[in-house]
Amino acid sequence: MTITLSSVTLDPATGLKRDAARPAHLRNESYAERYDWDTLFYDVYRAGKHVVFQGPPFLNLLEPLRQSAPFKGAFGLPFFRARHFGEKKRGEIWLRSDASEIAINGPIGRYNIDVQPDMAESFAGRRVITTLSKDNDLRWIADWVRFHVRIHGADGVLFYDNRSTAYALEELQATLDEAAGPDVRAVAVSWPFAYGPQGGLAGAVNGVEADWDSDFCQTGSLQHARHRFLRHARSVLNVDVDELVLGTNGESIFAATEASRAGFTKFPGRWISGHTDHPVTRETCRHADFIYRDAVGDGGEDLTCPPKWCVVPGRGDRLRDSWSVHNLFGAKANLRLSDQFVYRHMRAISTSWKEQRWEGDAATDHGPRDEELGAAFAAAGLTTCEGPVLAEGARVLL
Repeated sequence: MTITLSSVTLDPATGLKRDAARPAHLRNESYAERYDWDTLFYDVYRAGKHVVFQGPPFLNLLEPLRQSAPFKGAFGLPFFRARHFGEKKRGEIWLRSDASEIAINGPIGRYNIDVQPDMAESFAGRRVITTLSKDNDLRWIADWVRFHVRIHGADGVLFYDNRSTAYALEELQATLDEAAGPDVRAVAVSWPFAYGPQGGLAGAVNGVEADWDSDFCQTGSLQHARHRFLRHARSVLNVDVDELVLGTNGESIFAATEASRAGFTKFPGRWISGHTDHPVTRETCRHADFIYRDAVGDGGEDLTCPPKWCVVPGRGDRLRDSWSVHNLFGAKANLRLSDQFVYRHMRAISTSWKEQRWEGDAATDHGPRDEELGAAFAAAGLTTCEGPVLAEGARVLL
């Protein structure tokens, strides 16, 4: 299945560009290069009775949009045909329209846009894993799919590819199809947009950590997944390729979320060391090579990871809540962290795009074996670089 986006880049003739989301004195030397100055819309698509114009936060571009057709006069009385959502890195205009083509004309520029089809029925009733990835090895992606299909009963995969150069989208789609199997709907989406400047220490200026205020791409992919593809999904799990979810009692994360009162489960992560008992290389390693927890250093540092989540889309409120990387903003249940599920964050399954994570993979300093993880690898039929994982009494947990 080929997915087409109706992306729109600002016409340079307008002289417009997106304002920086971060004050000038807090922007480091890489900020300007990484920031998305000129994507107006990631995609323009149908969602039920609406056409959704979705991009990074519009910021200073919102007023020129409001003054341009077809939006001029649509935001207020008497009809309220258009509504803007700009909270938590969102940039969305929802316009009530049955048009298949839309011409934008005004201060924002002139653009003729094909409205892309509503794809919500393609994942209706399915338990879907979704993520954004760049250049993760195909063998990692395949094992990540197999794990969540066989351990948790996922029967949908929606995979956003952010400018990978190591393989073509067709190769990625073939990998997803093979790993998922014939009963799982798997779709790869090209998402070729600037990821955005880092926050925290990676975005620091003179030792002062930056806010995570300018990385719009991943939140954009999640909101896109939510509205164009997953509105009718049974439940949706958001985890990265280096993250594997396990329950404390063997229950499926999807089943638990669907049975929960809020239809939402937010859960912590735990680091898994790069140490192994057998030789591995960056070019051959797989998830199942790593089954030791990270060691706690002399300072007793916290080895937990930022939370991830699973949600029943039909119980959400598009007017109030926002899907983001570590949170479902606006939802009351976002305040609660589950003690029933913990994802394993595989330190060595990484391209080291954010920080160097492969160095020291052979270190002897590590914590205890994660026996639950080892059993899950065997139950999922995953292999190490040396061959299959075997565990007595291993079983698939559904």
